[in-house]
Amino acid sequence: MHRFFIQAETMLYEFRKRIPTNCKTAKSIDRNDSWDRVALFAKDDGFLEIAEQLERMKNQLLTATH
Repeated sequence: MHRFFIQAETMLYEFRKRIPTNCKTAKSIDRNDSWDRVALFAKDDGFLEIAEQLERMKNQLLTATH
């Protein structure tokens, strides 16, 4: 489970390096917001794929812990 979390955070970090600094998604990542909140901003900014990935990862993590 710990490895899964690290992989998700790494994916998010790599994505952050590729997006404009002034978009809502970048600011949310920089604030270290929850995955849900980052996904919400990603949808607003048009980054639908990353939003869907974050939602899937959250659900997988929840399933693994319950």
